[in-house]
Amino acid sequence: MTRVLVVINAVVAILMGLAGSQARDIIVFWGGLVPLRLSLAVDGQLPVLGTVSTLVGHMFLHGGALHLVMNMVMLLAIGRVLEPALGARRFLALYMLSGLTGGLAEWAWEPLSTVPAVGASGAISGLVAAQAMLFGRSQRNPLVQALGLAVAWVVLQVLSGAALAGPGLRIAIMAHIGGFVAGLALARPLARPLIRGA
Repeated sequence: MTRVLVVINAVVAILMGLAGSQARDIIVFWGGLVPLRLSLAVDGQLPVLGTVSTLVGHMFLHGGALHLVMNMVMLLAIGRVLEPALGARRFLALYMLSGLTGGLAEWAWEPLSTVPAVGASGAISGLVAAQAMLFGRSQRNPLVQALGLAVAWVVLQVLSGAALAGPGLRIAIMAHIGGFVAGLALARPLARPLIRGA
């Protein structure tokens, strides 16, 4: 499943590269995470299709080759460890649910924003969290472990956002945080059936 996700992201990136600038803008607008579109859909002013496209599509679009490569390297590195432990279906569920939660967190933070956010970072943040929960060396209570990891991740994201901020560059910090929190919450429930032999 890890390789399938990488291939999908790569194919989408290639198609984006082959498309003209106007077509790319349309794809990013309809496929990227646009918080205002979610707000309008909740208010009944936009069809559900617009909501689905913005919540799912953003996980497979990237803001350039460097953005894609960074995310795919992380996905491959984590997938090598996490997918065999969870199984393909649970791994995919974790990826998608973390990405969706990240998107919802970004929407909740800036519900009227019209700037499309793209990237698999929210989904991958969830994978990072799950790997830390399941394979970390902490002997602490799982809740204490999760809280410690969450605090560390939030601080890291805030510092990264401050360091990388610049003209024309917007980092969806809340998507990273939301995806990470989802990964923390889902890691043990997704792993538990495997431990029981399901």
